[in-house]
Amino acid sequence: MLNEKTTQKFLFVWLVFLFLLSTRVLLVTKAGALLVSLLIVAFSIWVAFRLVESAVAAAWNISGVIARRLVQKPAEAHSTEPKGIGE
Repeated sequence: MLNEKTTQKFLFVWLVFLFLLSTRVLLVTKAGALLVSLLIVAFSIWVAFRLVESAVAAAWNISGVIARRLVQKPAEAHSTEPKGIGE
């Protein structure tokens, strides 16, 4: 079990090293720099969308609570005794 964790750590460090190396090689060329910048922009748009999505979900929940309270009838409307005219 301990050996597996060591192997996983080594593979993870190797993966990070290869990612940094490939990013460095990409940044040397203009097309690579463009590709990396497009990836950064796409990631930023995705993060912004996720933030807006959670804000919209929270606003939707709040509006549901407000609507539920506005639609509820007053307590005296739930009375079981029928009221006659003139009472």
